This record gives sequence, C-alpha cells and structure tokens, in this order.
Amino acid sequence: MHDEDKIVGARNGTASSSSEAEVEFVRIDLRGPDGLGLPPTVHDPSDTAVQGAQHPRAYTAYKDPSGVFTAGVWACDAGVLEIEDLAIDEACYLIEGEVIITDRHGNSERFVAGDAFLLKRGFVGTWRMPYPILKYNAMFKR
Repeated sequence: MHDEDKIVGARNGTASSSSEAEVEFVRIDLRGPDGLGLPPTVHDPSDTAVQGAQHPRAYTAYKDPSGVFTAGVWACDAGVLEIEDLAIDEACYLIEGEVIITDRHGNSERFVAGDAFLLKRGFVGTWRMPYPILKYNAMFKR
C-alpha cells in the first residue's frame, strides 16, 4: 500500500491498513460532508434571528460517544441573532466573514476571518454578522 493511499483513506474516515484499524483522527472539511456543501440546519434553541440570518447551514464532523463534545462547521447569511442563556461552551475559528459579539453588559468585540474566540455557557447577548460567515466550531455541553 502506498502512503498516498493511506492519506486518502484517512481523509474519508476509512481504515487503510492491513489490520483495518479505526482511524484515530477526524478531518473537518469546511465544504461539508464529502466536500459536497453544508446542509441546511436550524438555529440553536437559544438563538433567535432578529434580522436576516435565515439560512444557517452546518455539519457535525465529530461527536464523542457521550454526546458531550462535538466539532464541525457552521455558516449563515448576514443578520443578527439574539442569544439567550447559551447551553454550551463554544470555541470558534472564523474562516470567512465578520462577527460582532455584544454581551448583556454592553461589552463588544469584532472578530474577522482568521480570529478565534470562545463563547461561554450562559452567554446572553447579540451575534451580529454584517456579511455571511463560515466558522469551525467545537462545542462542549456540560
């Protein structure tokens, strides 16, 4: 077997060795499952679209066996979400677009493509997207 064949198998999440061992890493493709685009989804129950933000898309590339930790990709058109008591801790890496996050105390920060940030469980505030966004995310539900 060629090393290149092993890499392709790993990208597809399939085992490519003579022992057929399970692959112990996961590729998170920003183009979605199998690179075919992100499927439509619905907003999290803590999120309310107050302007735009009508077409979220996402896929979960990994979910641990307990369902507590997930990692994937999320995208949405421009708009504003009000977030009320976020049920998870969420680490984000913005791939495309811009997000302006304002908490309930009026603290505000702007993030652009290439920035990473964390929303803590219990967050209350707004998530403003002046432009469509695309982000990697890792979420931990306690």
